[in-house]
Amino acid sequence: MDNQRNPRGRKPKAYSQADRLARMMRALASRAVTINGLADEFGITRRQVYRDLAEIEKEGHPLERSNGSGEQTWQLPLGYKGLPKIAITQYELMSLHLAKNHLAYLKGTLFVDDLESVIAKVESGLPAKVANHLERISRVFVPVQGPKRSYAKQTRILSDLRRALLLQRTVMLYHQRPDYEEPTAHHVDPYVLVLYQYGLYIVGYSDRAKALRMFSVERIHRVDVTDDRFDMPSDFSWEAQSRRLFGLIDEPIKTVRIWFSSDVAYLLKERQWHPTQSLKLQKDKSVIVTFQAGGLEEITSWILSWGADAKVLSPPELVQSVRAHLTAAHKQYSPHKTKA
Repeated sequence: MDNQRNPRGRKPKAYSQADRLARMMRALASRAVTINGLADEFGITRRQVYRDLAEIEKEGHPLERSNGSGEQTWQLPLGYKGLPKIAITQYELMSLHLAKNHLAYLKGTLFVDDLESVIAKVESGLPAKVANHLERISRVFVPVQGPKRSYAKQTRILSDLRRALLLQRTVMLYHQRPDYEEPTAHHVDPYVLVLYQYGLYIVGYSDRAKALRMFSVERIHRVDVTDDRFDMPSDFSWEAQSRRLFGLIDEPIKTVRIWFSSDVAYLLKERQWHPTQSLKLQKDKSVIVTFQAGGLEEITSWILSWGADAKVLSPPELVQSVRAHLTAAHKQYSPHKTKA
């Protein structure tokens, strides 16, 4: 019996028949697929898959069948040239340009180069109706970015890291901490590349530290990709780990409570500063924000950026950290401080 439910639990995508057939053909051109696999991928019944395959054959496309693995698979010939062109709307193209403009700080690296290549390929086959809007589409998004770091000179390093991430290869990377005179060699299994505040960071298992470590890409002098393949730990999840952090520093989790004045309360209501954040509105329209995270130094910097509109309520060590920074800053501006 056909089952309308997706066996993997994913929400089926709503495709028109023409769009679904075009996408199915591209799937068939890339690999051998079973009936169940197609039903799962497109969120349709097995019966509908058979109808779609019959329609593809009816249109003259040479489908190949194979029973080599014990279950019949379907595929178009390798390198088949009869695939339908990818249809794209002007709004989908706008989203591509939004992604490219958001990554403007990576200009000169292979990431932006590859994205520009994809956009160029898409634009080369655009219908006139969409092509007429190209100039406007390319200029409609303007990123306003904070302090930028240049990665243009690290194209080779990024290329090697990308290959190691994709193929799950151990690397020997040479990373120099700010307080070190020379780079240090680390055997690392790279798990993920993190983008944070216009910076790139490799997170992976360090054989030297026998633990997870994070390496700033801008401080990596060289990367050697080895032939050793590693397996991703089943219990590793950057999404789960990032819930522990306020920024990038991994420290024991603390329950943080901060009072914010009514003048800035709307900013706290409008934005999520941490995944565990909760707000409690006060009678005077101020708010108390509560979240659970580690990284007290990063939280301290964030609190200081609010000036007198923020006050730490807990934990005590965060209160002390903010107080110490404010005391030191006050001394810097003291009229009795000796001039340099």
